[in-house]
Amino acid sequence: MLVVGVIGLQGTGKSTIMSLLSANTPEEDQRSYVFRAQTQEIKERGGNQSTGIDFFITQERVIFLDTQPILSPFILDHVINNDRKLPPEYNLPHTYVEMQSLQIAAFLFTVCHVVIVVQDWFTDINLYRFLQTAEMLKPSTPSGSHDSTGSSSSDDGAEYYPHIVFLQNKSRREDFCPRNFKDMHMVVDKLMAHSHLKYKGTLSMLDCNIVPGLTHEYLDAEVNMFLLPVQENDGEDNVNKAGAGTYPLFSLLPGYRGHPTFSTMVSKLRSQMLAMPRCQLSHTILTEKNWFHYAARIWDGVKKSSALSEYSRLLC
Repeated sequence: MLVVGVIGLQGTGKSTIMSLLSANTPEEDQRSYVFRAQTQEIKERGGNQSTGIDFFITQERVIFLDTQPILSPFILDHVINNDRKLPPEYNLPHTYVEMQSLQIAAFLFTVCHVVIVVQDWFTDINLYRFLQTAEMLKPSTPSGSHDSTGSSSSDDGAEYYPHIVFLQNKSRREDFCPRNFKDMHMVVDKLMAHSHLKYKGTLSMLDCNIVPGLTHEYLDAEVNMFLLPVQENDGEDNVNKAGAGTYPLFSLLPGYRGHPTFSTMVSKLRSQMLAMPRCQLSHTILTEKNWFHYAARIWDGVKKSSALSEYSRLLC
């Protein structure tokens, strides 16, 4: 089996991406997606669709975990305005929301083979600080067979760390420019240089021939990064026309897009995700049933973690 989780800020498209990777296609109605995306009403209220952690298992035995947004302003607003009684260890609402987000991230770092970090712009430095904090607070998980490919350090001991993929959703045409593409990889590599998360060597856009002519030698430090353009409606705003005032023939030709279609990009991403390494998560081989019980024990451990409690005390 393969376990894939996702984290990201509010409204970045986590549920939509997880649905497209698991069971749906871009041509389908989003109301039929396995992970419900934000409705127009929820967007207008500034709310979030997902609450807690939802999961879906495909016929290929891939387990997808969709999560609520981290550091959500809507959840914080709900806690403040509804006079929700906080647990005794949290005396401030924003501390409670941050710790809840850290619990989810630390949980995913322990029970997933792959964790997708979704952003809709490049980039928020606070997100990387959050990832490093969650990594620090991750429960210890011994692993008998630990593949260190892509890790920034080979001295990981028996500690398990997942593969992490940085997914730039709603990317602009300029993001696919080779120079900008290279700069993005360089920035992420520097920000994650001291992390044990496996952020390099297991996913590559260059292997998909998305940017023709570019080789691995062009990137000084290639990280697990994938760019998805804005989802378009085929046949309508799919491509830019040449515009009015041009010759009739040229007005029918598609404009320059700078990247393959959204459907093609999703297909290439899905192929690479399904080919990700399936390392051993614990010291024993887990079946799907055993993984579920294992995940439940990890979640209980995360909520009772002394490290998280101490971090919460420092925040307060």
